Amino acid sequence: MPLFGRNKNNDKDKNDLAEGKPAEKPAEPKKPELVLPHAPEPAEPRSPESAPREPHEPRDGEPAGGTYEPADVNMQMPLFPGHAPAPKNEQKPSPRVPDNFDFDRYFLPERRIVLENVSYETQRPAIASGQLRLNVKDTIVAQLLGHTGVKITYNRMLRFEPDGPFTLSVSFSVLLIFNPATLAEVEWKNLDMAELFKRKCPGLTQAMITKTALLIAEITNANGTPILPVSPR
Repeated sequence: MPLFGRNKNNDKDKNDLAEGKPAEKPAEPKKPELVLPHAPEPAEPRSPESAPREPHEPRDGEPAGGTYEPADVNMQMPLFPGHAPAPKNEQKPSPRVPDNFDFDRYFLPERRIVLENVSYETQRPAIASGQLRLNVKDTIVAQLLGHTGVKITYNRMLRFEPDGPFTLSVSFSVLLIFNPATLAEVEWKNLDMAELFKRKCPGLTQAMITKTALLIAEITNANGTPILPVSPR
């Protein structure tokens, strides 16, 4: 017996070649099956309002580009961040006059009254004879001087009606210097310092009025028309 068995396929191939038949091709290996991923579920149908519109032929009188519907925009909301429309009828806060304001706390004790301005103008009366009426007007104004302090100016204006022999204006002022220890406690731009000065500093106010009245008396007396110290009308 042969040591190795015969290969029947080889014998068959030889017989086929002898008879002129082509040899059989070996079987091709099976290709691995291609597994497709799971197909996504179909999307929900859109509503007629949200579905895209198909292009259509323009009608008579309609522009070639089609029609456009305005977007629903809430005009009360700012279109850009940080650029909100300013509110209408916005009024600035009026200056406050707090009753508990303490000048000795917010200003240094040095308060010196100085002469600010004197204006004296002579003029020819409009009428040669007749009765003249003297008008006296007093005003107090406050000026904020940065971080230095507040300047208070008192003015008295004398004017005849109708036009008389002269017009006279005298002003005295006092500088209130801030206390550095309490400067940051107050919003000075929001205070009516002129009104506070009249209410809280009656001694300084009266001293300025007295100096003004005496100076007016001296000026008018030097011109030959003495006027006694008068109160404002």
